[in-house]
Amino acid sequence: MNYYFYAYFRNPKVTLHVGSCRFCNNGKGMQSKKLGYLTGRWRGGYPNFELALEAAQGVSQGLGVEPAYCQRCIPGQKELN
Repeated sequence: MNYYFYAYFRNPKVTLHVGSCRFCNNGKGMQSKKLGYLTGRWRGGYPNFELALEAAQGVSQGLGVEPAYCQRCIPGQKELN
């Protein structure tokens, strides 16, 4: 299983996903190439959650936010501590 995260630039947010999530679509998202990198960017596929989390935390720090879990593919987890 691969993990991805989306860094949204307009309203800074970083969200972790499982690759099979319909919102993630293995790092292609739902609107592949419609807006390019204007609104944000997918990063991954990381082979395990720990690597994805580490990378997401690095990007999150640069945006001044905390990474969050997708509510659909990682239920019960809203934000990382």
